[in-house]
Amino acid sequence: MEPSGQLDFDLQALLEQLDQDELSKFKSLVRTLRQERELPQVIQTEVDKADGKQLAEIFSNHYPSYWVQWAAIMVFNKMNRTDLSERVRNELREAAMKSLEENKPRSLDIKRTEAPNREDEEEIIRRLEERDPELTKIQIKDITNLGRPRRFLEGQKPGKEDTYRGIIMKKFWKAWNNNGPGAGEHISDVTQRDKMLIPFCDPRTLPGVFPHTLVLHGPAGFGKTTLTRKVILDWTENHLNQTFRYAFYFTCKELNRMGPCTFAELISKDWPEWRNDLPEVLARAYRILVIIDGFEELKVPEGALIRDICGNWEEQKPVPVLLGSLLIGTMLPNATLLVTTRSEALGDLRLLLQQPLFLEIEGFLEQDKKAYFLKHFEDEEEALRAFDLMRSNSALFRMCAAPAVCWVVCTCLKLQMERGQDPAPTCLSATSLFLRFLCGQFMPENKPFSETDTKEFLYCLYESQDEGLVKDAMAPFKEISLHLRNKMDMVHSSFCLKHCQNLQKIWLHVAKGVFLESGPASEPHAQLERSQDDQHIIPFWRDLCSMFGSNMNLKFLKISESFLSTSSVQLLCQEIVSTTCYLQKVVLKDISPADFCQNFCLALRRHKTLTHLTLQGNNQNDTLPSLCEILRHPKCNLQYLRLVSCSATPQQWAGLSSALEANESLTCLILSANKLMDEGVKLLHTTLRHPKSVLQKLSLENCHLTEACCKNLASALIISQRLTHLCLAENTLGDRGVEILCEGLRYPECKLQILVLWHCNITDNGCKHLSKVIEQQSSLTHLDLGLNHVGITGLRSLCEALKEPLCNLRCLWLWGCSITRFSCEDLSAALGSNRSLITLDLGQNSLGFNGVKMLCEALKRQNCPLQTLRLKIERYDAPMQKLLEEMKESNPQLTIEDDRYDPRKKRPSSRYFVL
Repeated sequence: MEPSGQLDFDLQALLEQLDQDELSKFKSLVRTLRQERELPQVIQTEVDKADGKQLAEIFSNHYPSYWVQWAAIMVFNKMNRTDLSERVRNELREAAMKSLEENKPRSLDIKRTEAPNREDEEEIIRRLEERDPELTKIQIKDITNLGRPRRFLEGQKPGKEDTYRGIIMKKFWKAWNNNGPGAGEHISDVTQRDKMLIPFCDPRTLPGVFPHTLVLHGPAGFGKTTLTRKVILDWTENHLNQTFRYAFYFTCKELNRMGPCTFAELISKDWPEWRNDLPEVLARAYRILVIIDGFEELKVPEGALIRDICGNWEEQKPVPVLLGSLLIGTMLPNATLLVTTRSEALGDLRLLLQQPLFLEIEGFLEQDKKAYFLKHFEDEEEALRAFDLMRSNSALFRMCAAPAVCWVVCTCLKLQMERGQDPAPTCLSATSLFLRFLCGQFMPENKPFSETDTKEFLYCLYESQDEGLVKDAMAPFKEISLHLRNKMDMVHSSFCLKHCQNLQKIWLHVAKGVFLESGPASEPHAQLERSQDDQHIIPFWRDLCSMFGSNMNLKFLKISESFLSTSSVQLLCQEIVSTTCYLQKVVLKDISPADFCQNFCLALRRHKTLTHLTLQGNNQNDTLPSLCEILRHPKCNLQYLRLVSCSATPQQWAGLSSALEANESLTCLILSANKLMDEGVKLLHTTLRHPKSVLQKLSLENCHLTEACCKNLASALIISQRLTHLCLAENTLGDRGVEILCEGLRYPECKLQILVLWHCNITDNGCKHLSKVIEQQSSLTHLDLGLNHVGITGLRSLCEALKEPLCNLRCLWLWGCSITRFSCEDLSAALGSNRSLITLDLGQNSLGFNGVKMLCEALKRQNCPLQTLRLKIERYDAPMQKLLEEMKESNPQLTIEDDRYDPRKKRPSSRYFVL
């Protein structure tokens, strides 16, 4: 090791702060550290006699600066002189930032220009020969090329190394740009400052002149991972002084999920294409940087890393064994290692590493916290007040060294101040502040989470890595909507939801690109890269899916507008098959790949807890057979089935009809926007006539039906003893079809109560036939004729029927039926006589002021049962507004609604077809 020459902190001034006893203790502790590191010996009598000034000179002349700064911090801490160790850190940071700003390169003891001169090169080569003579010839070439541009900058075609750098850059830019709430320029500055403490990241350090094993340690959330991501990104952009030709990044949490492999497979996991070039790569270990993030998360039996060692990079071993061999130095002994860990795992690391340099990552210092508060608050006075409150709680002050915690504190206190509340009591304990944050930030006035709220909330919990806190924080959640737009969303969600045992409902959206999409890629390289991304995210998806088998309270699942991969679908279905899955309601809408619904239905076929199932979108041709298996299963308890936009064949519809005959649980069947056609209704007719059929509600909306199907439907209405709800909306039945349908409705055996004929091409003639049904003592109580041309004549027929004493109709929907003020006299008379109607929808009909006034006269009568009236009301029609206000005063039980919504998107009658 070479002497430091000059230190970046004033060691002499610090030593002069010690009294004689403290100085003696300092010397004794330093001697112990020096012996552990096998550093060059100095004459001990000189050290024993030295005062502070002389001791500082001895250190500067005999030991490298990185060891001196590390030893000073360690010894001052052991002496409980944290004030002095803090001064060391502060001076080192100031020196690093000053160097960064000036961009003046230096080595630990040699100053050089951008392109090293010949004397510098000779000095570096001499040191390399002393360290490892066998590698010197290769390194000489690299040293003499310092400062020269890379070949792809010279216009040459990028090679494999450049392609690999591009893959790594793309991978880590995603993570770097998704650092979570509170991340920004200030955190980037702190990361840059901490980075300058790493010798090979300091532009003043010559290549090769630094310790080859560095450990970044500190509590969770203090920025260790963020710092290593910055390092790997700097490598991809060639900003590490061209020291390393290759860099590999391992996350221990991900490594835990890998099976046994060779070291060659492990090292090339991000780009298997260059596995054939690995002998050449590994032979240049001195040019390799290996980053190991999160050592404390490595799951391995105690002592196993030391006992099982492997030096053959083609031998298959468990990943922890390979990692332990790398740390000990059996594998790639000349590589540079950068390891991050929480401080509690340092003991295990010390047993593995050879002469490591330990660097403590402290997160936000006091000045950083203060600067963050000033930036977060718009008002400086409020910022300083909040900062003082936070500082008054020592535990909270320490926790705010984590940027995410600092953001939580700022957000919580700012929100309280904006609401005029006193934030002082909140800062009395960290627990009260976090609970206040959860209630105030994410659940204001019991409103549901927004997508942004959910994302930030889960991120903060994940950063804490405190499973107890996560469990307590997630306990109030019974419903949650997840929008997974990238890998980090998946990581955060999977960690938090496995601790959310009270969750009952979940809505899930998986964006395109999160998983490998089905179908071949346009280029082999793109296919390979997508496959690797999928492998990285699958373990977290497995954790997320585990909640379906572990959470007995989870009853509702909706997956919509999502893009999954084949492997992710398999994992989800495996959890659904679990006997501990208690889902009751499942909604699947517009999900890729095309066979998703088919596989999901197969997983559900033995679930006796499933009562509601909705399948919408996708090509569901192959779904019906697996759906029929569900319906035929003896333990099937399905009560509600909704199929939307299912382009099935006639044979498949026949199979569904047969399965329905065998089923004894289904009471509601919704077949919307399907090409069922009239032939399909014939099949359902057989089902409805079956004596064991329990079907009560049937919707055939927009199923391409004509009047030809009405004979079968009329027959079913007569025979079925259970069918009470029928929706035929958006089908061109016409007046003739309605006439045939009414033949069945007039039979006393008919049990139908609700009939929806929305937009069925019905005119006044059809209304005449319906009026004959209404006027007699019929079971029909709800009739929707919206968006049909009823007109004056048709409405008159309906009004005459309403006057009949046997009329049982309770709800009549006439939205957009071409009704004018000329029909209001008939309506007024009907309302004056009718004793059953409680809801009348006249929305999107131009009745005018005089027409509404006529209705109001009838509604003022005390014996009028109407409770809800929907009208087309112009917002700025003052006379109309006044008339309606008077109406409300004279008839308080009446609710008058404005038809500002469009029932074409959600009709009022639709709610009767939902269980």
